This record gives sequence, C-alpha cells and structure tokens, in this order.
Amino acid sequence: MRDKYREFEWDEFNSGKNLQKHGVSDLEIEQVFGNPYVIIRHKRFPDRRIVLGMTYGGRYLFSSVQHLSETRCRPIHARDMEKHEKQAYLKAIGSKRR
Repeated sequence: MRDKYREFEWDEFNSGKNLQKHGVSDLEIEQVFGNPYVIIRHKRFPDRRIVLGMTYGGRYLFSSVQHLSETRCRPIHARDMEKHEKQAYLKAIGSKRR
C-alpha cells in the first residue's frame, strides 16, 4: 500500500476524542506518521485503514483512520497497542526493539 498520509482531517467529532477515551492526543496520532508505520486494510470497511506505529516519545499506537486520499486521512480511533500488535509491528518494520 502506497499511502503516505501527511494531512489529517480534524473536526468537532474526532478532535480530542481519543485523549478523553484512551489518553492519546491528536498530536501523538499525527506523530505516528513521522516514524515507520504499517498500514493494513480494514476487513469490514473498505474506506478504513488500521495503522500501527510509534510516537516520537516511543509510545506504540494502534489507530484506525478513514482513507480520504493517498495523502489525507481522518483519524477515528487510537489506543496503545496490545502485545501481539506490537510484535506484528516490530516484525513488519524489521526492528529489534522490544
């Protein structure tokens, strides 16, 4: 998948929502796209993507976004990765970090 998201659609419905629910700021979600990340097509929704990545502070995040274009997405959900997701992410990017 060649998507390189650089633009994020934030509005009253998604801005700040993940900070309240999961302690993940909008800035942290955007930081994931400045580091190596993995995009997986959502199984049920063709316009959504699962994104596994890491913030500049080293926090491993699982996010879902609505795919708007090859460079633009709308963040929907973000939380800390579970153990198996982190393992899959590290394997996919070829990292030895634990």
